[in-house]
Amino acid sequence: MYGVRDATLVLMDATGHGAKFPSTLARYRLDTHECYRKSAKFIVIVDTACNRTELTSFFHRHGVLNYAAIPLEPPEPNSARPIVQELYTANPFTNEWHLFNGRNHNRSSTAHYYPNKLANIHGYELLAFGLYEFPYIFEVTGNHTAGLLMELLHNLIVRKLNGTVRMVRSERTPPLPGRTEFDLTFGYTSFRAHFMHDVSLKERGGYCILCPFHTERDFLRHLLKPFSFGIWAVLGALLVGCRLLGHLFPALFERNLLEQIFFTAGASHRQPFPTRIVSFSAAVLIFFLSEAYNAKIVSLMSDSKYFDRPESVRELIESDFKVAIPGVRVSLLAESLPGKLVSRRRADALYRERGPLLFNEYCTMTYCYLAYLQTTIGRNMHGFQQYVLRDMVVEQLRTLQLATHSPFYDTLAEYYERYFQSGIWMYRLEYMNRKLVREMRSLGSRLEEVVFHFEDLVCVWVLIVVGWLLSTVGFVAELLWVWLEHRIKGPGGHDLPLAS
Repeated sequence: MYGVRDATLVLMDATGHGAKFPSTLARYRLDTHECYRKSAKFIVIVDTACNRTELTSFFHRHGVLNYAAIPLEPPEPNSARPIVQELYTANPFTNEWHLFNGRNHNRSSTAHYYPNKLANIHGYELLAFGLYEFPYIFEVTGNHTAGLLMELLHNLIVRKLNGTVRMVRSERTPPLPGRTEFDLTFGYTSFRAHFMHDVSLKERGGYCILCPFHTERDFLRHLLKPFSFGIWAVLGALLVGCRLLGHLFPALFERNLLEQIFFTAGASHRQPFPTRIVSFSAAVLIFFLSEAYNAKIVSLMSDSKYFDRPESVRELIESDFKVAIPGVRVSLLAESLPGKLVSRRRADALYRERGPLLFNEYCTMTYCYLAYLQTTIGRNMHGFQQYVLRDMVVEQLRTLQLATHSPFYDTLAEYYERYFQSGIWMYRLEYMNRKLVREMRSLGSRLEEVVFHFEDLVCVWVLIVVGWLLSTVGFVAELLWVWLEHRIKGPGGHDLPLAS
């Protein structure tokens, strides 16, 4: 017993206190020598005048169900053996008393002194609180709580023990009358010296990082600088060469060659052979340059990776992204994300200023199930969307913590172990995870059905508007040039004398 700190039989001698049960002394003994299980058999020796209600209330408060009180009368003058008349115990769920005649004691069978009081808890309401985490606890339509943990509690408490389960969403919800804490807590545990309050799940959980996912494409920068320096040199040489050919060989190139290529300026039908060779070569060059320009625009429109985004924690550390987590002490995560965390004061100030729009520029951290659910909805109500990094930042154990004096620990621990060993737990866990993946894929396929979005055609509108502007500038410049020629040459086409 002392080696494993686990006792299956506890003997308590409370005689000599008369009608007053020594609850203070007994509580001290149980709190300081917690080497027993709640399922251990307690034998309590008390005086005959001991208050039964006070004794049963004490064990009920401490969650001990398997106890048998033995009232002893002082021995008769001619006998050294004390007198045992009636043994008793009580069921706190039904307020039922179990009385046993000590004179009819059968040493071969003592199980009837310890009836299974958890076989039927008669509608006892198990008050539970848990942080919502998929697939263990999540909310479905109609404010109904579902999940793998709810299935476990329903099978155990409702179907097996004939009780009820009520899951609350806030830890500020006051417990039911007569209780100081929740019967069961998930994912929100406090440290206790004794280990027989916690049931740890077999799998681990953790936190993931959400980063903004921008779909805007930077077309204007590429449109204004579409070619390299060498191509710009070729274009400059073409411009200078066409102008020189017009001045050096006016008979072969009567009109501006660039005007004929770009603006389809009129020219005579029969052109000399050198003129046709040069015109054809320039047209072919312009054609390939325009095709390369259009191909680059199409690649910008169809490229699925709009910018270099981090996909892992290591890439996040090497990127320019910052992580802002309002209301959280970032010092706890400084080792996991060195140099990437915005201070708590700065994050709180940004959140008060921008609200949820803060996460359109900064990454944040939340439970992995919340992160994946956030990505399934696509664009949120604020018009931006986020993606999840592949690896978790912080891993932690998922724990079920029962009340300090809960009588359900042994039953829940044994049932969960059998539930897990049978394969039902992992089967349901994998099923819910696959269901979430299918929903994410279906949403992704619906988004992929759209070939182009409105922002994909921004480059086309930019080209059209820029073309109109250039055409307008060229047209106005040509009008000014013609007006200046007429002004200088006069109505007859002769140059006017300049004023002295």
